[in-house]
Amino acid sequence: MTPIQQLEVRSGELRKRLAEIGGLAELSDEIRNELDTLKAEYTDNDSRQAALKMAGDIPPEPVETRQDDGEGKELRELRHNVHFEQYIAAAMAGGGIRNGAELEYNQHLGIAANYFPLEMLAPKPLETRAARDGDAMASQASWLDRVMAGTAAERLGVSFRTVSPGVATFPATTAGGSPVQRGRTEAVTESTYTVAVTEIKPSRAAVTGKYSIEDDLRLPGMADAIERDMKAAMAEDVDRTIFIGDSGAGEANADIAGFNTYTNVGEASLTQSNKLKADETLKVFLAQLDGIYAASLADLRVVASKGANTLWFSTIHAAAVDNQTVAQFLMASGMTWTMRGEIESNTANGDFGAFMGLARGIEGAAIACVWDAGQLVRDPFTNAKSGEVELTLNYFWNFKVVRPNNFKRLKFVT
Repeated sequence: MTPIQQLEVRSGELRKRLAEIGGLAELSDEIRNELDTLKAEYTDNDSRQAALKMAGDIPPEPVETRQDDGEGKELRELRHNVHFEQYIAAAMAGGGIRNGAELEYNQHLGIAANYFPLEMLAPKPLETRAARDGDAMASQASWLDRVMAGTAAERLGVSFRTVSPGVATFPATTAGGSPVQRGRTEAVTESTYTVAVTEIKPSRAAVTGKYSIEDDLRLPGMADAIERDMKAAMAEDVDRTIFIGDSGAGEANADIAGFNTYTNVGEASLTQSNKLKADETLKVFLAQLDGIYAASLADLRVVASKGANTLWFSTIHAAAVDNQTVAQFLMASGMTWTMRGEIESNTANGDFGAFMGLARGIEGAAIACVWDAGQLVRDPFTNAKSGEVELTLNYFWNFKVVRPNNFKRLKFVT
C-alpha cells in the first residue's frame, strides 16, 4: 500500500468516527477533546495527501469518467450503504436519522438529520464500464434528471438543477454581442453582452399518503411502495406546474407562472378554420424556424395539449385526395411531438394547442430547481380514531423561464 493510500484509509476511519460523534445528543469533555484531535488529524491528512500528489511521488490513478452531480468516489461508495427504508423508519418513529450510513451521508451533503436526500427517490444510475479498463465508468447525469426522465418538461427542453439550502441564482446572457469582421488597421465596433441574474426562491410542495397502523407491521415492503409513489407524485407535480403554473404557490403567495401564463413567451396563432387544415397547421410550426436556434422541424421540441393531439389524430384533412389525418400529414413532413394532459382539453378560442422549445442553445433557457433536502412528517393523530396514519413528504422547488425567446406557444384564435 502506497503512503497516499494509507492516508486515504486513515481519512475514511476519521470520517466514520466524526460521523458517530456527530450523532451523539450530548458531548462529554472527553469526547470534545477527542473531536478536536480527530479534526486536527483529518486536516493534517488532507495536507499530506495534497503534498504527495503535487510532488508526483505516486502513479496517476485510473481516470474515472462520470456524468453525475460531481460526488467523489467515496461519496458514491457511501451511497450504496444508504437505504430509503431507514428514513421511512425514522419518520415513523417520530424523529430523524440518528446514526449509521444515512447520518454520515446527510452530513456529507450538508442536510440536517430530520431531512432526507430527495435523490433517494431517483432510480439507481446505470453504469457502463469500458472494455479495456475496468476502472473507467460512465453513468447517467443526476438524480433529478433520472426522476424527470420522460416527462413533457424534459421533452420541451427545461433544464433541471439540484440546489443546496439557500436561494438559487443563475446568470443568463439575455443579449449576445455581435462579432464584426474588420480589415488591417481598422477599428472594431464595440460589442457588449447583456448579462442578467435570475433569482429562484424555494416554494414548498407536499405529497401525503395514508396507511393503517396495521401496515406498520409490514414496513419493509411498504417502504418500497412509498418510495415509488412519492417519486411519481413529485415528478408529476413538477411537470404539470411547469406548464400550467400554480396560483399563490410561491413565496409570499406569489404565483408560480407556467408556460401558459409566462410573460414574454412568444405566441403563434392558428384560426378556428385553419386548425382543420394540415398545411396551415404545418405552416405555423415552420414559421418558428429561425435558422439559428431551430434550423429544421427536428429542432422543435413540441409538447401538444390533449385537445390539439386529439384534433390532429381524428381530423381527415383531405379525404378526396389521400385520406390522411392532420397528424399523419405532420409526421410525414418530419414533425414529432408528445402530448401533456391538463394543458388544455379543448381547441376553443384562446386555448393553447402546443408549446415549442427551440432546441439549439436551449440549455439553461428555462430552469426548474429542486432543493435536494426533503422532509418526511408522520401524523398519527389526525385520524387516530380510524387507526390511520398520514405520512407527508415536504419538498421545495421553483421554476423560471430565463430566456423566453427560446420558447413559443401555439394558441387557437377566431
